[in-house]
Amino acid sequence: MIKTIYSWFHRISSRPQERGEYSSGHWQDLIRKSALDFCRKKEGCLLEIGCGEGLFIRQLAKINPRLAIWGVDNSEDRLDRASLKAQEEGINGLKLSFQQAPELKFENDYFDVVVCINVFFNMHSLEMVKQTLYQMKRVSSNSASLIFDFRNSHNLLLRVKYGLAKYYDPSVSDLPLKTYSPKLIKRILKELDLTVVKQRPLGFSLFGLAPIIIIEAKKHAG
Repeated sequence: MIKTIYSWFHRISSRPQERGEYSSGHWQDLIRKSALDFCRKKEGCLLEIGCGEGLFIRQLAKINPRLAIWGVDNSEDRLDRASLKAQEEGINGLKLSFQQAPELKFENDYFDVVVCINVFFNMHSLEMVKQTLYQMKRVSSNSASLIFDFRNSHNLLLRVKYGLAKYYDPSVSDLPLKTYSPKLIKRILKELDLTVVKQRPLGFSLFGLAPIIIIEAKKHAG
């Protein structure tokens, strides 16, 4: 019964054109909208790590034609879906590639924007998150923006939701649903010599603690 109710709620709370997609969902869409806002006026070459079915980069291509857009994912099926949907929507020029986030194959300093959203909470270890952030820095130019989100471990409702998720959402039974503290994430960024230039809380805040935080960071000048 609980699973049925949750599936119904998940469906109606997703964008109509995204219902049934693996990467759909209210919070996922909230994060994509915020990342789109961050990228609305960006120029140059953009990479999305963990692009899935292309829900973010397909929207981005429509609102910001100044960007050359790449997307990588660790699922061939989702990449095929992204390519098919882009063709159906008349979107040309998306460059899609099968790659693992912590082991990107791009050359150094190539991208002007690197985005990794709705990904870190599904990585199985903190080390994978660290390696991905390092790769984001490596492939980005000195003036590039690095945009990512994380689920906030200080939000009690989020921790309860994820702790009980296996009982109401069978689609996440094999996912880690990791949460991290803002202090830990900022410590990692400091170790990587990255500076936070923009930070935005997302979702319903409990005692002022949002369940999701999206960040734009840059390399230290000089």
